[in-house]
Amino acid sequence: MSGKAARPIDEGAYPTFAAFVDAHRDEIEQLVATHTTQTNEVGRTLVMLPAVGLVSSEADGPLALLDIGASAGLNLLIDRYGFHIGAVASGSLTSPVRLECAVEGELRPPVPERVHIAWRLGLDLHPLDVREPETRAWLLALVWPEHVDRMARLDAALDLARDDPPTVLPGDLTRDLARVAARAPTHATLVVSSTWTLAYVVPELRRSFVADVQEVARSRGDDVWLVAGEGQGVLASLGLSLVDPPSDGTGGPSLLGLCRFGADGAIDARLLAECHAHGRWLRWLDRPSAVDAGGAA
Repeated sequence: MSGKAARPIDEGAYPTFAAFVDAHRDEIEQLVATHTTQTNEVGRTLVMLPAVGLVSSEADGPLALLDIGASAGLNLLIDRYGFHIGAVASGSLTSPVRLECAVEGELRPPVPERVHIAWRLGLDLHPLDVREPETRAWLLALVWPEHVDRMARLDAALDLARDDPPTVLPGDLTRDLARVAARAPTHATLVVSSTWTLAYVVPELRRSFVADVQEVARSRGDDVWLVAGEGQGVLASLGLSLVDPPSDGTGGPSLLGLCRFGADGAIDARLLAECHAHGRWLRWLDRPSAVDAGGAA
């Protein structure tokens, strides 16, 4: 836990930590100089799933998934995980990766039974290879030590991915989106996903990224969708009229947005939900797509 909910730091924690750093100074300096934070939180697929399901139902066909800031690409395997979102089970229920998310608020999210991913590709400045033991150790080290449930599901996802790893290409989302999007098959609807990635890009480059997605739709001659899980301030800066900037000057809560870019330049942007950044809970906000208690839209 963090903030006010965090447990007090043990009195002996700092001396122990300082002694450890001093004893391993050379190794730690090398680690800091050669590694960056590339958290690959598979719980975020819980947030992505209803949005990807909406695209699937509207497209009525297979999807091509392009994840930016993909790290090791674990979120590209959304169709290989089992989900419980509120009371609704979905996905591969025999999967070793089982993810659970509480549903808060009045509305129930539209949870698809399954999604058909025909093609998948990640883009990252420094892709991580799930087959490398050092990669596994680094990704586990990035999880907060008290979050043992996150470590367990990350472990399971790494095991699942190891035999058939997702492809993640090196590249910059502000320069290379069109190049990698051109690989997507034309028979599948292209979905670009961003889960707490655009926060690491300055606002003008975020808007440039949005323009690039729009240009990809024109080039393909078909709709291209953007599924974006980001903080309120980041979504507000995209220029899509999804949400207003936070009034208190903070980054605001984590939100889920869905945008359709038409080949004719038209843009349809919807704010779908408020959510926990690690997928612990979801509060659906988009009434037209909500389902009733029996599961009907």
